Amino acid sequence: MPRHITFVFPGQGSQSLGMLDSLPENLVSKYKDEIVETLDFDLIDIIKNGDAEELNKTSITQPAILLTSFLYYEHISNLLNIKPNLLCGHSLGEYSALLVGGSLSFRDALLLVHKRGLLMEKSEKGLMYAILNTNLSIIMDVCNTVAKETNLIVSPANINTPNQVVVSGNVEAVKLVLKYLKEKGFRKNIKLNVKVPSHCHLMNNPAAKFKKLLDKLSLELPQYDVIHNKNAQISTSINDLKTNLVEQLTHPVMWVNIMKYIKNFNGIIIECGPGSVLSGLAYGNGINKNVYSTSSNKFLEDIKKDI
Repeated sequence: MPRHITFVFPGQGSQSLGMLDSLPENLVSKYKDEIVETLDFDLIDIIKNGDAEELNKTSITQPAILLTSFLYYEHISNLLNIKPNLLCGHSLGEYSALLVGGSLSFRDALLLVHKRGLLMEKSEKGLMYAILNTNLSIIMDVCNTVAKETNLIVSPANINTPNQVVVSGNVEAVKLVLKYLKEKGFRKNIKLNVKVPSHCHLMNNPAAKFKKLLDKLSLELPQYDVIHNKNAQISTSINDLKTNLVEQLTHPVMWVNIMKYIKNFNGIIIECGPGSVLSGLAYGNGINKNVYSTSSNKFLEDIKKDI
């Protein structure tokens, strides 16, 4: 019996210059004209020859990661003759999953995440930090304390593993959360390579404007199941699908719950796109085997043993 295959797609922060370089040139160039016509700029050239500051702009990062993830999927699925049983993506990666699942056309997906990025760039400035070696309960308590003391916004944004939670919010509030956690003995944290504070209520205005964009767009239910970030569930209607995408901006990514769902299948997980962050999070959620990253030099050698 064929193994159950889940494709997972990375989010913002996984980008890097040259992240298309290991893909076949004919595959990348196949979409070049369509990308320029859709976005009115040469996204491939930015990824290949641009500078990090330009690539790290949210409105550039989001279509860049979506494109890279989609091309990796095209390449790998054709090369290995495999199709997914399940799709999911971390934050922005949810759009890569919906593109692969056929819910969005290539042009619509590319333009949608570009416009989503533009809206997010106009939000109030903030920070996102991953807090390591602690748990959600402690972080929730500290965030609530800081929010009451300062009347600012700060909250858990990504529940990545039982021991890794990302916080997001106003600059001053996030810094105070880090200070209070340090006083409690939780000193280890990592600043995320993002320009905007996602998955918190600083995204309320962008989310309202994004809803208007989605309402004008034609979406289909995906041909493969896609698990949503907000609730670790699968939409059964277009209205549910759109609601989940809008609310994803202001609600935490429940990655722990998504990993629990995937773990039940005891199958293969393929991290499809730049970087290997999601492979690390799989291990952090107790999934210690049959996890493969397309960014690994040994990806093809390793996965052929398992399919």
